[in-house]
Amino acid sequence: MIGVIKRNEMVMDFLQRDKYVNLNTLNYLDYNKDADVYVFDGDITNGVIVGHTDRNFFFLATESHDFLNQFWEIVPIGHKFFSGAPKPAADILRQGKVVVWQSPCKVYVCKSMPPIYGDSTRAVESLSVDDAEEVDKYYTYRSDDSVHEIRESIKTMDSACIRIDGQLASWCLVHAEDGSMGPLYTKEEYRGFGLAKTVSLRLMQKLFAKNLMPYVHIVEDNFSSLSLVTKLEGMEYSHDCVWFGMDKTI
Repeated sequence: MIGVIKRNEMVMDFLQRDKYVNLNTLNYLDYNKDADVYVFDGDITNGVIVGHTDRNFFFLATESHDFLNQFWEIVPIGHKFFSGAPKPAADILRQGKVVVWQSPCKVYVCKSMPPIYGDSTRAVESLSVDDAEEVDKYYTYRSDDSVHEIRESIKTMDSACIRIDGQLASWCLVHAEDGSMGPLYTKEEYRGFGLAKTVSLRLMQKLFAKNLMPYVHIVEDNFSSLSLVTKLEGMEYSHDCVWFGMDKTI
């Protein structure tokens, strides 16, 4: 039987046992202390599923076939969004079901303080809330809600950007939902000067200074970002994850 509890010390301790794989879930619980935590048979060792049923998105931190399949049976009808699920859990839940969309990613985690890098003559600053619309304009996953999400991320999380002649040239921020780094972008006319590496490393340093662990989800076919992340000192490959959506119809 599946029960619902709230964030507590036992849940956080369980997730910390594999903290690199569970970083997005841990961060989400830190930022959303009222989130629902699903447990199976009252035993935390079966793992947890975290989210808000009314928002229809979830984080998977379990590899229990019984738990995942019974969870799918109890969720209400409608579209369900799964955020950065570790691939083993995603594979179990998706088996035999119709997946509406999916985005396999590589997860990289920064486990040690990165070095200072970049042209010291270029000032690196934080993004302003006034930059949200321009950042959204270049966002790969732009949607009706994305500018509001970007604005919230700039307001509440760390960011780094470089301006050239007063124009926003390169930037990186942190998603308010789960603390992952992104989006990262450099305008085409400013590429080839190492700006993306500079803003990424400066943002990583900011996070590390606050005892936060920088990490990033990179879509498997985003070869330019995969190439960049291998050049970021301190970033290490952690695991594969999948962002995906499924429709519950019955």
